[in-house]
Amino acid sequence: MAAYSVPPVEELLSKRVQEMVLHGEEPLGPYICRSGDDVDEKEDIMDTSPIPIIDLNLLSSSTTSDNEREQELEKLGSALSSWGCFQGIAHGISASLLDKIRQVSREFFNQPMEEKNRYAKSVVDFQGYGADPVPEQGQSLDWSDRLFLEVFPEDGRQYNLWPQIPISFRLMDS
Repeated sequence: MAAYSVPPVEELLSKRVQEMVLHGEEPLGPYICRSGDDVDEKEDIMDTSPIPIIDLNLLSSSTTSDNEREQELEKLGSALSSWGCFQGIAHGISASLLDKIRQVSREFFNQPMEEKNRYAKSVVDFQGYGADPVPEQGQSLDWSDRLFLEVFPEDGRQYNLWPQIPISFRLMDS
């Protein structure tokens, strides 16, 4: 694998890939996956396997048998250790609320970079707009930005990071 120098954390987090592309800049070395060097067999398998589905009702219902709950917990543990994510079903969240959340999210991410950057997270923060934390030495960086906001417990909410625009974003809180 060709070596590249890793810029300071502050520089990595201050440059969004979207901004680099808009300004005609080349992505920094850590954003580039070189000829499969960062891909392992587990990722090859994941490309052809469906995302694990976890029935959250089996984990939370008082009518679920211990055996069913244990099996679903094992599936959850496997999903998190191999995929790092899962699709949750039977969670009790209405389809209409999920549709509203998707729409508000689209509205936020379709805004100009200047507006999104008003809610940028710092290098040490997890909440806010931006890339995931800087990975370990030699690991490729994620090209996507995210908006992570703590909702519960309520005293963990950092409202200074909750977007003012679109206005519908603030209405989701009520």
